[in-house]
Parts: sequence; structure tokens; C-alpha cells
Amino acid sequence: MTFSEHDILDFLAENPSAGRDAIHKGVARNASETTVWRALKRLVDEGRLEVSGRGRATGYQIAGSAVVRAHLSVPYNRRPPIGYQAGFLDAYIPGKTWYLSQADRDRMLEAGRPQGGEMPAGTYARRILEQLLVDLSWASSRMEGNTYDVLQTERLIRFGEEADGKNRKEALMILNHKEAIQYVVENLEEISLRRHDLFSVHALLSDGLLADPAMSGRLRAMPVRISHSSYRPLDDAVTIQEEFDILIHKSLQIRDPFEQSFFLLVHIPYLQAFADVNKRTSRVVSNIPLLKSGLAPMSFTTMDDRAYIDGLIGVYELNNVSLFREVCIDAYLASAERYRVLRAEVESPEKAALTYREFVRAAVHQCVVEFKEFRHEEVLAMAAEAGVPETDRDGVVAYVKDQLAGLHEGNVIRFRLKAEDLEGVILS
Repeated sequence: MTFSEHDILDFLAENPSAGRDAIHKGVARNASETTVWRALKRLVDEGRLEVSGRGRATGYQIAGSAVVRAHLSVPYNRRPPIGYQAGFLDAYIPGKTWYLSQADRDRMLEAGRPQGGEMPAGTYARRILEQLLVDLSWASSRMEGNTYDVLQTERLIRFGEEADGKNRKEALMILNHKEAIQYVVENLEEISLRRHDLFSVHALLSDGLLADPAMSGRLRAMPVRISHSSYRPLDDAVTIQEEFDILIHKSLQIRDPFEQSFFLLVHIPYLQAFADVNKRTSRVVSNIPLLKSGLAPMSFTTMDDRAYIDGLIGVYELNNVSLFREVCIDAYLASAERYRVLRAEVESPEKAALTYREFVRAAVHQCVVEFKEFRHEEVLAMAAEAGVPETDRDGVVAYVKDQLAGLHEGNVIRFRLKAEDLEGVILS
């Protein structure tokens, strides 16, 4: 007796989450276990099957959003209650488990690279900060029912103007997003996905919005409920802390920025680690690995809000990421396109460009004419001699280095130089 991959898929359609032994007996009793295992592995690698659990608890189910949509066709109050499944997080092995396929990650990488070549992650993040503040603050707030439109959001963020006839809580929600996003970008080099970082983002997002202000930036110690879902999150404070630590530990081990980002979007809301503002926290921190890698952020501006919630309910009730993955990938590809072309003009010139303008010109001129290269110690000594305060000195010297590296015959006039002065100069 022989079997085909379609036989396995048909069997799993009728027996979702069946294990390897059940599939072997039900589909290919006369085939070897190795043959069945290879067929299952091939279907998983192709993205046609998904795996849950591990060891003897390993189960297989058909991949794809159709499974989730079929589940959601039943009203939530008729779906059986289901609690937090620790096995969902336990089964994820960084570097071995992948929510996003290689093809998905390749597509996102191609879309997420900014035009104009690579640049330091912090530089790119600062270049897009003004736009990201408006986009992400508006979109993430909108997904929570906020009624500010994008222009009202921009006026609030840029000028502090509240929209007429709006609840002040809506303005606070948007301004909290602004604070959290600025915190991430301004501390991008040091920030990671440690406990402190997630607590800090949550504290900024929830500031003034929680009934108990002490729960801002702290794991919850009370039960919570999910609207329009049969999912019941953990209500034991000790277990919540244990699961949160596992979540943090695993996220830090994920090396691919897109996988890491999606992992956070899935597991922070699933655990419901905080008393409220879990989804908002996940949306902001999911951008940390992207921005640290110099990639376009996920702004959520084109996210279909209903599809986002449906995808999360699939995570909550089925531990199935299929629909959520589709929604997030589509939204990222659209979001990345918005950030591919960078503004040629910076929003806020560096202090060195104005306050120390004459020193920078003199230092670059000397590096070209006398040193024929950038010399950090010499320029640092020149800055001290010129009276540049110690607190600004490193930044000014770094700015001189950047200006030297960007010299060419078309812009040497800025430093009172001629094109022939560049001959023999090491610019990199």
C-alpha cells in the first residue's frame, strides 16, 4: 500500500492536531515510520503543515488562514472556553522553529531595505522618526478605537493641538505613543528586549491610562478577560512572571529581525502580561529588532483592524498563527514601501552643524590639507583647544568624521577647499 501527501492532508483535515503515530496508522500503516516522518517534514518545510507541541505531544495540522476563518465562523460565545497553553511557547525553539518561512523573510527583507544603500541603524531611525511618530501613533491608537484622524494626530504630535470634541483620553493615548517611539529611537543603540526595556515601553504607553498607576510598567497580578473571545489568559501572578521570563529569554535568542518582531507580536498579547495596553506594547516593541537592523519599520497604517483581531483570536484560541501571519506580512510590505524613499533633508540638523559650524569647517579643512585623512585624537585635541565643551566634544568630532567621509569635488566649497585638494586624501 502506498500513500501520497494528499492522503496526509485529507487525514489531518478530519483529524486536526493528530500525532505522527495516528497519521502512520490512519494513512500509511504499511509504510515505514521514517517514510512518514520525511513526508511530514517535507509538508512542514513547504508551509503546508504546522506543528504544535513537541516530543510525544507533537501534533500536525493544516497550515493556512482557512482553518482560523472556519473556527471564527462560530460565534465566540458558542466556542468552548480555552485557557493559556504553556506548550505553545515551550514548543518554540529559536533557530529551529520558524513562524515566518524563508521565502516570507526574503520578501520582507527585500521590501524593508531603504533605498540608497545601508546606513547605521540609528541614522536611519532618526531620518524616519518624524514620519514614524505620526504613522505609528495614529495607526496603533486607531486600532484601539481612537477617533483622531491622521491630520489631527499630526497636529497633536507636532504642535500639541488637541482636536475639538474629542475625549482627552484619546489625545493622551496618542502622546503616549509618541513618547514610547521616541524612547526607542533615541536609545536604539542600548535598547534590547530585556525586561527593563519592555517595562519601559509599557510604562510610557500606559501613562495616565490605567486605573491603578502602579500597574504601569509592571506585570499584572489580577485576572483579565479578552473581549469577543473564548480565550481565558493566565490569572496566577507567579506563572505569569515565569512565562514572561521565558518569552524574554526566547525572543533574545532569535537572530532574524522579522521572526523576532513577529514572535513579539504573537506572544505579548497571548500572555497578556500587563493589566492592559498589551497589544500597543507589542506593536511598538516589535519595531525594535527592525530598527536596530536598519530596516523599515512596521507602521500598521494599512493594517486591516478586523483582520488583525481575527488573526489574534486564532492565536488565542487555536495557537494558530496562519491568519495573523498573512495580515502582518501584507501590512509590513505596504508599510515598508512608505519608508523606502528617505527625505533628502533632515528634520533636525545636528547641533555641530550650527553651534560649532566654524570649528567643523576648520577641522575638515585641516584634515584634508594637512593630515590627508581623519585623525581622531588630533581633531579631539583641536576641539578642546577651540573651547568645545567636553559634553559635546565626542559628537562634534564624529560629525567632522562624517563630513570628511562625504566630501567630493561638488561639495568641497563648503570647507573652503578646491577639488584638487582631495588628491591623495583618505576619505573613508
